[in-house]
Amino acid sequence: MDKYLFQEFYQQHKKSVFAIVNLRLPDLEDAKDVVQEIFLELWLKRDTLADIRDIQPYLYVVARNQVISAFRRKNIQLKNEGLLLEGLNTLDYSAEENTMARELHQQINVIVEKLPETTRQCYQLSKHEGKKNREIADMLNISEKTVRNNISEALKRLRLTLKESHPEIFALFLFFIK
Repeated sequence: MDKYLFQEFYQQHKKSVFAIVNLRLPDLEDAKDVVQEIFLELWLKRDTLADIRDIQPYLYVVARNQVISAFRRKNIQLKNEGLLLEGLNTLDYSAEENTMARELHQQINVIVEKLPETTRQCYQLSKHEGKKNREIADMLNISEKTVRNNISEALKRLRLTLKESHPEIFALFLFFIK
């Protein structure tokens, strides 16, 4: 891919990549830095981009990995689903991005509601309320291992169900659960 094709690629995808990154990094400057790192990485791997059949899920994975790296570098604690919901209300997204995020949230809620009660409670207390496993174990009068197993089971069911029923939003889900 030459310089001009890459510039076109950059113009086409910069807003969606920024929206993904900014969901996890609400600080504008941090988000811009990570987006710059993403496109630098893509530039360095530009010859392999043509081999990728569906670029959007690939961009989600690259963005997720760069955000994780940024958190590791700065030792910032991740905020789980709450940031996604807050971001929907405060960030300027394209109609497609808004639709995907809303659909993801709706699908997660539908799947979570079908989980067994203890599994659902463990997942919601962990991911929605940010409770630690020890706190959840004390609240539900179960062991920490049971809490971990229930959260793991909930995430497994979410992954499998979304992958089968909504492959188009599965990559977005992967970005948010990490």
